[in-house]
Amino acid sequence: MVEPSQFELHDGPVPEITDGQFLVRNLYLSLDPAMRTWMVEGPSYVPPVGIGEVMRGMCTAQVVESRNPDFQEGDLVAGLFGWQDYAAAGEDPFTTKLPEGTPPTWPIGVLGITTMTAYFGLKEIARVQAGDTVAVSGAAGATGSVAAQLAKIWGCKVIGIAGGPEKCDWLTKDLGLDAAIDYKSEDVRARL
Repeated sequence: MVEPSQFELHDGPVPEITDGQFLVRNLYLSLDPAMRTWMVEGPSYVPPVGIGEVMRGMCTAQVVESRNPDFQEGDLVAGLFGWQDYAAAGEDPFTTKLPEGTPPTWPIGVLGITTMTAYFGLKEIARVQAGDTVAVSGAAGATGSVAAQLAKIWGCKVIGIAGGPEKCDWLTKDLGLDAAIDYKSEDVRARL
């Protein structure tokens, strides 16, 4: 498990930008379940964060200086800027300008990594359709709770799997799932 002792706070200079880049000041940092796996050496969809490197993470930031015509000083942006006050950024698939009026917490919350994982996992990988029965493991967690709610919105029968009666009650009473299975006290295979 990740412990505070595995992190250090360092002071350093504000990065200088080059043509095509812009400097951002992070306003909000994400803390997502995937980050734990980014700290582990081994095969994954991204290289691990190295010892002594800035912790990778999605952020909402404000552009404070720009040498990129598409990003102006004052723009709010979301990107993989890492856990730091300032970052030099350029155009990449993870950097987007927030549309006017977008709450700055949305890119790292309701529209963050966990939501995108749930959405594309259901739509592109599982290809769920109305009338399907969807079982969601970890249904009370960050990604699972969004996956379960999306499946309900799309007209699926949804069974959530979670640990403990409080979580299971939350899934059925608050999120409106069709059923919940407590893996700590029930035989999941038999219940399914």
